[in-house]
Amino acid sequence: MALGEIGRRNETARLRAVLERSRRDCCPAVAVVRGEPGAGKSTLLEAFGADASAAGFRVAVVRGTGAEDRPYSTVNRLIAQLRPDDRKSVEAQHRTPPGDGPGGLTAAVPTERDAPVALCVDDMAQVDSCSLRWLSELSRTVPTAPLAIVLTVRICGAGAEAVSSPWRGTPDKPGAVLLAAAEPIDLPGLLTHDLPEAAAARCRVRLDARATPVCGELTGGNPALLHALLAPHAGSAPTADALRTTAASGVLAGADRWLAPLSTPALALARAVAVLGGGAEVVESAELARLTVEEALGAVDQLVDACLLANRTPLAFRHPLLESMVLGRIAAGTRAALHLRAAALLRDRQAATTTVAHHLVAAGLVGQEWAMRCLRRAARQLEQEGRPQDAARCLRAALREPLRPHQKSAVRRELAELDAFVDPERAVRLLDAARCESQDPGVVLEYALALAAVLAECGRAEEAVTVLDDAAARLGRTSGDGSWPLRLRLHKAFACRRGPLWLAQAADPPGNLTCQTPQRGNLGRELAALRAVQEADAGADRGAAVGHARQGLPRGVGRGSATLLWHTCGVLVAAGEVAEAWTHCGRGRQVAGARPGRWDHIKVELLRAAVLRARGDLQAADAALTPLADRLLAFAATGHPSAVTGVAALAEVRVLKGATASARSLLAESGLDRDPLPWRRDSAHALAARAAVHAGDDPARALDDLLSAGRLLEEAGVRNPAVLPWRSRAARLLAMRGEREEAAELAGAEVDDARRWGTPESIGIALHALALTENGERRIDLLTDAAGLLARSPDRLHRAFAQADLGAGLAELGRGEAACAALLSAFRLARACGAEPLARHVQGVWGSLRGTGRGPLELSGKATSTAAPDPAGVQEPSVPPASAVHASPKPEAQPRQPGPQPPQPGPQPLQPASPLLDRLTPQERKILHLAKEGHSNRDIAGRLFVAVRTVEFHLSGAYRKLGITGRRQLAQVFSGG
Repeated sequence: MALGEIGRRNETARLRAVLERSRRDCCPAVAVVRGEPGAGKSTLLEAFGADASAAGFRVAVVRGTGAEDRPYSTVNRLIAQLRPDDRKSVEAQHRTPPGDGPGGLTAAVPTERDAPVALCVDDMAQVDSCSLRWLSELSRTVPTAPLAIVLTVRICGAGAEAVSSPWRGTPDKPGAVLLAAAEPIDLPGLLTHDLPEAAAARCRVRLDARATPVCGELTGGNPALLHALLAPHAGSAPTADALRTTAASGVLAGADRWLAPLSTPALALARAVAVLGGGAEVVESAELARLTVEEALGAVDQLVDACLLANRTPLAFRHPLLESMVLGRIAAGTRAALHLRAAALLRDRQAATTTVAHHLVAAGLVGQEWAMRCLRRAARQLEQEGRPQDAARCLRAALREPLRPHQKSAVRRELAELDAFVDPERAVRLLDAARCESQDPGVVLEYALALAAVLAECGRAEEAVTVLDDAAARLGRTSGDGSWPLRLRLHKAFACRRGPLWLAQAADPPGNLTCQTPQRGNLGRELAALRAVQEADAGADRGAAVGHARQGLPRGVGRGSATLLWHTCGVLVAAGEVAEAWTHCGRGRQVAGARPGRWDHIKVELLRAAVLRARGDLQAADAALTPLADRLLAFAATGHPSAVTGVAALAEVRVLKGATASARSLLAESGLDRDPLPWRRDSAHALAARAAVHAGDDPARALDDLLSAGRLLEEAGVRNPAVLPWRSRAARLLAMRGEREEAAELAGAEVDDARRWGTPESIGIALHALALTENGERRIDLLTDAAGLLARSPDRLHRAFAQADLGAGLAELGRGEAACAALLSAFRLARACGAEPLARHVQGVWGSLRGTGRGPLELSGKATSTAAPDPAGVQEPSVPPASAVHASPKPEAQPRQPGPQPPQPGPQPLQPASPLLDRLTPQERKILHLAKEGHSNRDIAGRLFVAVRTVEFHLSGAYRKLGITGRRQLAQVFSGG
């Protein structure tokens, strides 16, 4: 494709139609190509001339010279190209007086029959008025041969009619008459999908999917600006960031084309608008440029005529790259002075703090108190808007100002807290250098605490402890506030909790701190929070834990509030005070540190998700965690404890919702599926999440992960099942494998610990697990007790699991009506929580009932009729229903076999064909029946919508319970022999 046709297919087709129209009609065909400077008008005109020549036209192409003192100069050059041998006639035409009519010149155009002519005039604004009158006259004649006239004109302002020319606004002038008669063909900027082709043809540059829209944004698709932007990258494939850097440098080819014709006032105003940025007002721009308003208005018109400014107010450049060109032509010192004057001007006019701060950052050192205050206020506002990088730039600018030690310390800590989320290593370097160079004891303490917090957040608790110990050694040689030893010891205790277990065990005994005299203020709240988490870990005194947690709750919205909230609300959730914790989470969003772009914000959102999960609201918990997923995954891969906890929570939620593949992907991307994990507290939650993911396809691995989590927590001194009920989860998996003695031992131990802690949900969960190790009425009694306790707790999801197992157990004993009531309750709760696998499991169990007098279980949670149930109307489960978190010995419903089903006279207990089958779960009996009929493991998996490994797992467990070694002995078992 020709260069002029790239991105101009429609315009090229319209120009070719002009040629066809000139052949077909009896009058000249006239068209005008309109566009801003650099839009490619000349290139398109050249392409038209080539097409016309190929079509048999005699072509003359000229460009306007702007020489009004030489009448008919453009005409003479056109005719010279058409009559190259008739030099005497051309010379005579050069001497034609301006007052003579154009008739003689019109007759001089060689329009012999069968010799079509195409006249191409580039830059109509530079054509002398006599030539325009001649062209206008020619366009109204009836030629003896086809005649096409194509001109180009520059568009200025906002509309296509705003044309730059000496005769603009005078409709009786020949140029205006000619334009009115011509067909307009406007050249907009190149479309985004045309930019890669244009870049390759013009600059030998390859644009990828990210760089292409950046080019469009900066240049507006203007080909000349595109060339200026890409010229430094010729022969390469620049990234989007590289293109933005080139634009910001302002060192661009072709700037003189736009700026050289400007007058001094116009150039000064352009610089002022470029410094003020988009949305500059005329009065402010005039004051910054040191112009009167009248002078500024005249300069605005000139800049609009030059197509630099858009034809609107507030003032703005037509394209961002034009603004960069203007800024690039301002010397560095002048530019800094302009930004400083702009900051003072906007401050006096009560402009937005962030706008004033932008100019202060660009100006450099100001040396005034108001500048430092403005920069800090702007940084806080930018944090709240979710722009941490812009906030960090303001704080770095504030550090350039002359600050007192405590002010400098505060700014550095604010900057480090921002960098801790974007670039933790930079935050560590900044705080460590400041800590080492500082001599003020109070400043040393604050730096040490801030640095230790960043290191602990990054999973580097050992280094955090070293920093705190070093600070204690330095401060021990100074006098001052006597509270610093306790502050350092408290922060060391919290850092040790996040580190490897050997570090926590080597730290000071917790009792040395918790026996301290209660303190006032933030120090007292930190001490109360530590006591609360220690009581929660021990799980012996829930009342004391709740009391300490309430004492440790943050007051107001000061810094450090989010950390206190994290510890204290976590204890409240474990203690069953979910409503109270939710109230404090809502307030936590307003604390000083809980802003987008900060880890304190992440902590508050993780805490909200934990409360939602404790209420059984899986959809809301997923919605709270999903926006954080990218950040959590990236930081979990580096060992960030909070991120590990967040990824584990999101993975468990998605397993419970049925999105096991998504949960598996989360663990893989974060590196939590690899062994070994760091031996620290947060790894216990990662191991539990792994167990939930692998329960359906690899129960043995899931059990190993849960037992590892249990060993880790026991070494950490955590006995409370409300922190992580690993025993009950492991007991469910063991019960599925038929190892009921070991399962009962684990579940019984958890029941004891849960009763000591005393929350209904902890006891109910533990009793639920213990019930699965029993049979018959004993199981029903335990499940009834568990469901009753869970009904008093806010956890609807655990209650749904207990009700589902209770319904299945009642069905096995032939209690159809009671089973239906329990299953209906379980189904409604599962749907309300968003636990789709559990809902499908309940539907399957419901479908296995016969003669209950109830219809199919609808998605609304209602039985549709009082007729006998139609199992065909029940949706079959499409995934294994139980995750490892709540695995049950009855994980799936029994599907309806094809063919007619005999009617059932009434509620029938599910009786096995042999007493040996009493030991099997319904799922194991179902798989054994299919195996006895000769189906392969793969066929069984396909019929039941489960994995082949799940079939193998259930078969091996069933063989072990029945005391047989393979399929050949199944017929004997089912015959009762």
